[in-house]
Amino acid sequence: MGHNLKAIYRNMLKNKLYTFFNVAGMAVAFACSILLFLSVYQDFSFDKFHVNGDKIYKVYSFSNAANGPELSEVMAYPAGPALKADNIGITKFTRVRYGGGKIRYKAKELELTTVLVDPDFLRMFSFRILQGNRVNPLADLGKVVLSANDAASLFGSEDPVGKTVETEISGTWKSLEVSAVIENPPVNSSIQFGALARTETHGHYPAIKDEWNNQHHPVYVQLAENTTQESTENRLRSFVKTHMPPNIGLMKARGYRADAKGDFSGLKLLPLADVHFNPEIGTGDRVNRSFLYILVLTGVVVLVIACFNFINLSIGLSFTRTREMGVRKCLGAGKANIWTLVWGEGFVTTLVAMVIGVAAAVLLIPSFNQLFVAKLETSLLYDPVIGLLLPGILLFVSLFAGSYPALAMTKLKVVEVLKGKIALKTNGLFRNTLVAFQFIIACVLISTTMVIYRQFRHLRSAPLGYTTTSMISIPVYDQSKGKELIRTMRLQLASQPAIVSVSGSSFNLGIGKDRNTGKWSSNFGYKGKVVRTNWMEADYDFLKTLTIKQVEGRDFSSAYASDSVNAVIVTESMAKQLTDGHAVGMEFFADSAQAKLHIVGVIPDFHLYSMFEDKEPISIMLKHEESMAYILVKVNTTNPAATMELVKKTYAKLEPGKEFKGSFVTENIERWYAKEKRLSRLFSIAAGVAIVLSCMGLFGISLIVVRQRLKEIGVRKVLGASVSRIAAMISKDFLKPVLLAIVISVPLSWLILNKWLQDFSYRITIGWWMFVYMGMAALLIALATVSFQAIKAALANPVKSLKTE
Repeated sequence: MGHNLKAIYRNMLKNKLYTFFNVAGMAVAFACSILLFLSVYQDFSFDKFHVNGDKIYKVYSFSNAANGPELSEVMAYPAGPALKADNIGITKFTRVRYGGGKIRYKAKELELTTVLVDPDFLRMFSFRILQGNRVNPLADLGKVVLSANDAASLFGSEDPVGKTVETEISGTWKSLEVSAVIENPPVNSSIQFGALARTETHGHYPAIKDEWNNQHHPVYVQLAENTTQESTENRLRSFVKTHMPPNIGLMKARGYRADAKGDFSGLKLLPLADVHFNPEIGTGDRVNRSFLYILVLTGVVVLVIACFNFINLSIGLSFTRTREMGVRKCLGAGKANIWTLVWGEGFVTTLVAMVIGVAAAVLLIPSFNQLFVAKLETSLLYDPVIGLLLPGILLFVSLFAGSYPALAMTKLKVVEVLKGKIALKTNGLFRNTLVAFQFIIACVLISTTMVIYRQFRHLRSAPLGYTTTSMISIPVYDQSKGKELIRTMRLQLASQPAIVSVSGSSFNLGIGKDRNTGKWSSNFGYKGKVVRTNWMEADYDFLKTLTIKQVEGRDFSSAYASDSVNAVIVTESMAKQLTDGHAVGMEFFADSAQAKLHIVGVIPDFHLYSMFEDKEPISIMLKHEESMAYILVKVNTTNPAATMELVKKTYAKLEPGKEFKGSFVTENIERWYAKEKRLSRLFSIAAGVAIVLSCMGLFGISLIVVRQRLKEIGVRKVLGASVSRIAAMISKDFLKPVLLAIVISVPLSWLILNKWLQDFSYRITIGWWMFVYMGMAALLIALATVSFQAIKAALANPVKSLKTE
């Protein structure tokens, strides 16, 4: 064994260039694959740390519309308590609603996310309590629980338990006592928070706590030990009929259909393990599962291509080692010795490459996190699953890549080798199969990269129904004075030619720098119908600021005193639920409103939320209270940076000392798709690595072919063949398997990509021209890779190639 190790070491030093290319190629493949696998593994680990995770579900509603199921995660305040009280197999529940973004203690103030929950929250989810009340820290309405990092930032070395802090909840500052400090939510938790308070502390809770049609927050439940998801969902059918019965007649009239159980709508349960992967009703930084599978497959493909590359280069090198192997056989080396020696070289090469690859991955994690805005941690490498995966990959790659060259060397015939005849022959079918397989992969990766790029560009750039360019949104720090701030900013900016209009809204457009999002929807009865709508509160000049042209009616205006009391603007789909004619002038009561609402305008449907969701009916009320969450500023300028600075200085006068978090709405829209953008960029880089490795493999095969045909090339040159003709002769041998690869990859790519696109409500069409570009790219890559060896062989001196040793 020691003798073999020395021989392996000497041979690796003797063939330094070959060793370098093999180690470098494998190391790059390992580093790329490890980062891919770690990224995917982190996504698949979401919410797996909860002890009761397999019994926790998110409740969601469904309606079987004619064009497919409509899903919603938002529930009414009474839903959670009723789900637990009705004895349907649910033992615990918690409502989860965003409360506010600020907290202060004495003179110190922090920005953090306060999430409003119920006492069962800390019994359901496994967030460890570090100090304070460990039994039921949210038993009282006047209590608040802080995460460890935020507690340390707010209190320093002071013990926070028992201290009173002021927390901003629904735009109002409330004094709460710190009852406990909890561990920070890990990065793989769908639910993120800085502080936890009770649901009942929300300002709107007393007025709408019993309204079933006012829906604005998700509800999580935990099932009893001997209860299954299926049995609970069956019981939810009677629960729906009791508490929130649908209007079957109206739903039939609108084209809704009954499912196999006869339900037009109802409630179902989404397992906690699926929350991170559901784009419609998931929570937090959601991601499409199919895209993760594509990343896993890409990582495997990178390793497989690296193995092919290793095989090709090893066989290419074998032509220079046939005499060495013949001598070894003459000296008594058996097939086992030869196999062990050659495979051992492959194993050592693979081991060295993996060590370098793992080290490179560790070093690249900070840059990886920065480039992809990810949160990978080095500690993931110590996870037992990863700890078993890496040795498994090492063994698989070394056996897969090293076995064929080792087996080929054992078949050498000693007599022919010592006579100077190279007996190591490569099978043309095997060679062409390798070329075809590598380029099938390369073609699929090229077409996949194009489609993924175009799909996410489509999501980011598709028209939302309002103008996103040249509009700034500013989170208001003191929301209780929001409308006053909007009025003041409107007056101060009125004389600026770069400012078109100023308005405000209760929700941001996209995701701003404050990272806060919200949704408010409700059902209400109208003339025997059940009307469903999303609600949004706005200020004057809202349509002007968003550049939305009304279908009928007008924008909110201070010229109409009644607008500040009961004016509402509705989208066309909302208007159609109320009437088949003109909606302007109509009045209706909604459970969420304190007065009869008067429709002053109808506008086209628009996307209030991302393109992952279908357009929904929207009702926009002119808020008569002083609170407002966001200032919207429409600008018209060729110098956006200067205009942003102007807006920033104006805001600084309104809320002095507060951080300005204004951003262009186009940036906010980009943040909707930040996860997809990161993953597509990650896939593109990995695909690029795989294609480069494919080229290296093709280079190795071309080296074999050229060495096999050196004498033939010499003879042709002596007989007058030109360099271009010889180069073309060699290159065309590779065009057949590449063309075959293109033909096979077109339907394969179409099937894979068409399946992937089905997960998107709004998607691109896969055009035939994409496959034309893919084929052209593959041919150019193949020709560019092979032509180097072909031209080099054609330019070689024929005298040298015709010599016989």
